[in-house]
Amino acid sequence: MKRSTLALLVSCGLFSAMSHAAPVQLSSFGNVPADSKVNGFHGTFLYGNTGTVNGFDLPILGYDELDKLNGFQLGVAAGSHIREGMNGAAVGLFNWHGGDDNGVNIGLANQVGNLDGVNVGLYSGTANVTGLNLGLANYTADVTGFNLAGLGNYTTGSVTGLNIAPFNWTQAKTTGTNVSLLNHTGDVTGLNIGAVGNWTEGNVKGANIGIINKIGNVKGLNLSALNWSEDVTGANISAINRTHNVTGLNLAAVNVGWNITGANIGALNYSYDVTGMNLGAINIAHNVKGANIGAINVSVSSSSDFGVINYADSTSFQFGLFNATKDLEGLQIGLINVATNATVPVLPLVNFHRSF
Repeated sequence: MKRSTLALLVSCGLFSAMSHAAPVQLSSFGNVPADSKVNGFHGTFLYGNTGTVNGFDLPILGYDELDKLNGFQLGVAAGSHIREGMNGAAVGLFNWHGGDDNGVNIGLANQVGNLDGVNVGLYSGTANVTGLNLGLANYTADVTGFNLAGLGNYTTGSVTGLNIAPFNWTQAKTTGTNVSLLNHTGDVTGLNIGAVGNWTEGNVKGANIGIINKIGNVKGLNLSALNWSEDVTGANISAINRTHNVTGLNLAAVNVGWNITGANIGALNYSYDVTGMNLGAINIAHNVKGANIGAINVSVSSSSDFGVINYADSTSFQFGLFNATKDLEGLQIGLINVATNATVPVLPLVNFHRSF
């Protein structure tokens, strides 16, 4: 009796499982058979709505809705909505997926949840991408891998890997390489290349290269026709540099900065404090601790000035054709030397004053 009961229960279980997993299902505003699961083939004409398909899904001329796909979907002039994601590949006019996708999506437009794999379309929108996101326009949250677009990439989160498009807008961080005509990002660790410019609201660690760079702080190389940054540690190279603090090399036709520690080299250098070397055709600074070298040097205080014309409110040493200061604590060598606190305020060749 017990064996008969067990056999009956097993038979009922197998029959029940088979009745809920059809090997073949056809849909057109209804399902034949009306199972919620397909293990094999599911075909749709115009419109279909079913559960999970394990195998091959073929929508034709219309719109196909599934709970989940494990296998391959080929939409012939059709699109699909997979509510809980897919494992495999989906090809159609458009792919609209929730949940997680593991595999490949190819369509004119892709809007999916989390993708681990490849997304290819004129428009590719995802929550998070791990792999390759390829489209004319890409919209994502976070990208780990490759984000490539013909027009632009808009990323609300972070990019780790390679971000390439004519226009890249990354809201958070870029770790890797950002290549575009115009880049916007939060922080960059790696390489930021903009043919027109880079707008970085946070910090750059690595290389920032563009015609115009607008950045917070840079640690590494900042290279462009125009650099506008807060603090630079490394090399700041441009036709025009506007920075707050520079530690390292500040090289441009025009340098405008607050505190420079290292070398300030340009045709025109305008800065507040310079510790190191200030080298330019015209140097204008508040305080210079080191060497102030230029055709014209103007400062409030300096350690030493070398130029055709040197003026400092206070200085220790000046060498030039015309030297002038209010407070000399050292030596002036030049054609004309003016030191208003010296015993003789104006002398040719040499003037000296020292407070003992």
